[in-house]
Amino acid sequence: MLKKVLFISFILICSFVKAQTADSSAKTTSPPTSKTSSKSEKTQSEPPALGDVFKPKISLGAGMLSFHGDLYSKHYQAPWTARIGYDLNISQRLFKPLQLNFNVLFGKLGANEWINNRQENFQSEIRSGGLSLLYDFGNFIPDRCRIRPWVSVGVNSFEFLSKTDRKDKNGNTYYYWSDGSIKNIDESAPTASLAVNLNRDYVYETDIRESNKDGFGKYQERAWAFPVGAGALMKVTDRVDLKIGFQYYFTTTDYIDGITNKSIGTRSGTRQKDNFVYTSFALQYDLVLKKKSKIDTLPDNYFDGIDWLAIDNGDYDEDGVKDWDDKCHGTPKGVKVDAMGCPFDDDNDGVPNHADDELASPAGVEVNMKGVALTDDYWQNWYNQYMDSGAVVKTEILNNVYAVKKDSATADVAKNENQYTVELARYSGPVPNDEMAYLLSVGDVKSTILPDNTTVLYTAGTYKEIQNAVKRRDVIRAEGNKNAKVGYFKNGDLVTLSDDEINNLVEASKKASELANSTGTNSAGTSGGTNDGFGASDENEFAKGDIVYRVQLGAYKNRISKEVFRNAGTVLELKTDDNVYRYATKGYKTIEGAANAKADLVLEGYGDAFITAYKDGKRIPMNTTKATMETTEKEDITKIESFSSVDKSLVSFKIQLGALRKAGSNDMEEKIKDIEGIEKQGTGSGMIRYTSGTFSDYSKADKYRQELADKGFVEAFVIAVFKGEIISIQEAQELLK
Repeated sequence: MLKKVLFISFILICSFVKAQTADSSAKTTSPPTSKTSSKSEKTQSEPPALGDVFKPKISLGAGMLSFHGDLYSKHYQAPWTARIGYDLNISQRLFKPLQLNFNVLFGKLGANEWINNRQENFQSEIRSGGLSLLYDFGNFIPDRCRIRPWVSVGVNSFEFLSKTDRKDKNGNTYYYWSDGSIKNIDESAPTASLAVNLNRDYVYETDIRESNKDGFGKYQERAWAFPVGAGALMKVTDRVDLKIGFQYYFTTTDYIDGITNKSIGTRSGTRQKDNFVYTSFALQYDLVLKKKSKIDTLPDNYFDGIDWLAIDNGDYDEDGVKDWDDKCHGTPKGVKVDAMGCPFDDDNDGVPNHADDELASPAGVEVNMKGVALTDDYWQNWYNQYMDSGAVVKTEILNNVYAVKKDSATADVAKNENQYTVELARYSGPVPNDEMAYLLSVGDVKSTILPDNTTVLYTAGTYKEIQNAVKRRDVIRAEGNKNAKVGYFKNGDLVTLSDDEINNLVEASKKASELANSTGTNSAGTSGGTNDGFGASDENEFAKGDIVYRVQLGAYKNRISKEVFRNAGTVLELKTDDNVYRYATKGYKTIEGAANAKADLVLEGYGDAFITAYKDGKRIPMNTTKATMETTEKEDITKIESFSSVDKSLVSFKIQLGALRKAGSNDMEEKIKDIEGIEKQGTGSGMIRYTSGTFSDYSKADKYRQELADKGFVEAFVIAVFKGEIISIQEAQELLK
């Protein structure tokens, strides 16, 4: 019978699809009216696709089958003792709120009763198939709602095969005694004293119909069911829905549990039929999802009156390239474009020339929105600002743990809002040789890389009082630098003060001093000044004609982070005409001070550092100073060559395997147990860095990285280390030249 029902269901669905297709064909083959648009004519000339008519959805579900029949005092089964069932459903929407479902259900029903003198149990295999109509309130609930309720009604044919557990695995029949035990002999039998205890094995081995305990004979083990259901649909994606449901199956049989109102003795049941409940959830998948085109919803006269020729020849941004051919719409007026309508980008960094602040960015280097290359120094500066809001951040190794500390001098400056300085010059490219000598002869000159990461600013002095900065500016101008300006640092950049702003600050400072004197107090910085006559806070005190000694740290083809020379104190950076980056220490007034600094640097690993001297804007030979020369070789003060003072043995390469929030998180400890030379280091951001190996050559390190990648560490990469600090690979290779 089940096969017949399935076959009839299939015939009904096919008939419905055929009727829908015929109806659509009749509509599309009707003669068009004189006002029908070309769009409509095209639609009418084409037969409807099968997907436009038959759009099935398929769902797979699982749930619990609960029995409602003759067993139990209340004639229904508790949910936690229900059996598992599975369903397959194919649906086709008939109208917006109504769909036709073809479904099959497989599972088990069962019950175990022990009430007073009645002990009954059964388990039945259920196989069901049929049709139902589902209503989802689509004519009331808008499509944008992701959850909607549903109700359904249907008809199913089902088969059942019911068995009971009456014997154990050894063939012993169960006898239920009044004391609650199960024996192998009836309690009223003469040999009851010989009975032994049995345990139910819950194997349903006895066919209820075949045992014919109540004399019902060969009754039909198939029947009709009429499921009535309710539930909810929740849209997960455009194609997938989650379906939750409750269905009560009203059946036409009373033989599922093998007990009826005609059963013998205590086995007698009720007059009601055996019913069951299926509570389930399922995933429903749309097999034919076709989004409706917006153009199909437009009226036939929507495009009437449009000048298509004007659209074809349009040039919205007026760059000389028609919109149809223009690959870059909205180009600013006046900007030169190529044949595709796109602005020129000479360095191919993705930022067009008219918006590019660096027209020759290095190839392959990431740039910011202004086209400026984001080098390692840029990211270091960004990290420093993030960690300390403008103060310089340094790292040191403490018990193999990276800790963050602030440069005390810089931190003190950051706390004081009134720190003025004098701008000497700024360069975004090489510094001319004569200008370089002039800057190096200024004892307290400092270099600062501005936020654009290309411009280097050179300043002199640090002053608490504006008057002292103005005096220093005037002296520098008198010596020939007419471009000297007064300003203060804010957010890493120098804010230059105009004459009016300086006058206002000077007047405010005088009033503050007068008020302080009248109250018997002294404003900071107005007394106790240094001997240079400017009240400078810098420890170096230079006068006109003094010799300035500096320790040369290195000259490199590529920029080196000043953190490489962190033990050298204030470091000055200058780029030569030959595009060589030159680094030197702060100025020293005496040769003894410079020599002591050099000795300390040699101990720190800068063995090739040497001293140079400057006076009145020029470099002078060391033998013309008070220095005692250990060689008779003549010093060439005009020659600038690439060199590195760094001990190359302090530079190494390691393989970083990962960085975790805490040691042992994830499965890192398990993965590294067979890797030799593992090091764990804490970082300033609280991470634990895992590294392996130490190499003096990058190619060997990279080869080892590949070996680790083959072992599963696919994200491992090479890092460079100098004196325990992480530096860029580029810097390491530069230091090793």
